[in-house]
Amino acid sequence: MNIHKQDVNNLKNEKDSIQDMLKSKTHDVKTTLLQELNKVEEDMKRHFSHQKAENSRLQQQISQLKTEKTVLQGQLIALQRRISDLEMQVGNDDIKYA
Repeated sequence: MNIHKQDVNNLKNEKDSIQDMLKSKTHDVKTTLLQELNKVEEDMKRHFSHQKAENSRLQQQISQLKTEKTVLQGQLIALQRRISDLEMQVGNDDIKYA
């Protein structure tokens, strides 16, 4: 009977030891994962900030290109009118000299 009591005590001690070890490992894993999570969150914040700045820069470029396009379209229309006027003058000059 004493041998069985000693076995039971040994098993209880082993169980307690294993539980303590598991608690320690669980705590270590939790700490490591929290550190990694914080690092990932910081990386995400940095990348989002960079992406936001890049989006703003691209939006400014798009606005500039739209403005340039509008100016170029106006210049094209003016040149087309000028060509048309010159063609009319050339046509009128041909009639005068004929």
